[in-house]
Amino acid sequence: MPCSDVTEVLSLRLDEGEHLLSYTLHKRTCGRGVGDSGLLAGRLSGKTAAEILELSGETWEFGTTDEVEQFLELKHLFGLQAGLRALLGQEAAGASDPVSASRVAFEEQELLFEAELSVDILTERIESCGRCKGCASLAKKVASV
Repeated sequence: MPCSDVTEVLSLRLDEGEHLLSYTLHKRTCGRGVGDSGLLAGRLSGKTAAEILELSGETWEFGTTDEVEQFLELKHLFGLQAGLRALLGQEAAGASDPVSASRVAFEEQELLFEAELSVDILTERIESCGRCKGCASLAKKVASV
């Protein structure tokens, strides 16, 4: 039985030059990954925060032809971008905001950031990019992923 709290947790690490070192995206209540918890890490690691923020759903090159996996790729991309915008002060990140920062730390030359993400904002963004056919049905398929 799926949990009713679908809030997701984003954790990311950046180096001093704001290059992405790693990230994870998982459900808050059960800790399960949203697909592979670092689904895009191999493709985005080493890119700067600015480079990641410039990417768009309309031009994103999917690593798969599977529609569910494509939905998850966009969910990870948009979740990571939302977290980066909050971290960089481009969007509010308070307790009642769609991205709610829970930890910011600088340890061993790395910036660590954790935030809770409202799944609704990610799904709305995927729908608005027009890259998926029937995002609502795909969202239902991946709700337990």
